[in-house]
Amino acid sequence: MKFNTALCLILAFLANLMGQDRVQAEISSATADSRVESRMEAAKSRAASLEANTLAEPASREAVTDLGDRKLILRKIAPMPVPQAPAVVKADAEQEVFSPEFFQKLQAAQVLEPVQLRLSAMVYDSDYTELTLSLEAERYTVWTNLDYSYLPFLGDFLTDARHYTYTGFNYRINREKEREQVAAAQKLGFKFPSQWKESPVQFTSLEPEYILVTEDARAVPPEIYRQLDDLMGYYLEHFDSLNRDSTTALRLPRISTRLTRDSHSDFGTTCVRCFQPFV
Repeated sequence: MKFNTALCLILAFLANLMGQDRVQAEISSATADSRVESRMEAAKSRAASLEANTLAEPASREAVTDLGDRKLILRKIAPMPVPQAPAVVKADAEQEVFSPEFFQKLQAAQVLEPVQLRLSAMVYDSDYTELTLSLEAERYTVWTNLDYSYLPFLGDFLTDARHYTYTGFNYRINREKEREQVAAAQKLGFKFPSQWKESPVQFTSLEPEYILVTEDARAVPPEIYRQLDDLMGYYLEHFDSLNRDSTTALRLPRISTRLTRDSHSDFGTTCVRCFQPFV
């Protein structure tokens, strides 16, 4: 009796579960149909919108072909407008290349003129500097009361209209150290050529300035003054950061001035090697 009762309960539970599955299957089918219809309506709407936009374009020719279940419409419309490229700044044949008008156009077009700055510097005790600026095949000597000891850390720099690339060398002469070198060489019976130079010009003030010195009456191109002005302006503006870069570099091992004496017994002579300092 108990076995029959338990069997009946199990059969009733299974029947109820199968009935729920059928209801769920019917609900899922209805939802699927609804979703399909919704997507079809969306596709029709997009097709109608595309057709309306296409037909709205002015056409010079149109041909319609009936394919039975649909129509094929061929329309010849005007070419689509192509965005114009930015205007290229060109110098007029009669216009000077370095005229203010030309650089204004360059600045308006956000085009930086690349310039190679070929410059060497000889710094004397941080009091004044002798610059040698090269332009094409000519060299120009410039004396300035500005300490250009940090010139090697300049690298590339930008102005409003130019992108400068610096190439050259920098050399410092310490008056006291050079005197020690001369004295040491004289004790060994050798001559140590001095590279010290006194400034041939008198600066008008303690403010940074430069004086261009020429041996003849040749005209100095305006480009020389432009490069010197750009260099001095950038150097003064970034003097502190260039100084920090130099201080960091000095912490690394560097070549220092030294005299090495090697005795050669075979020849009975003394050899002196002089290693000049970079800074």
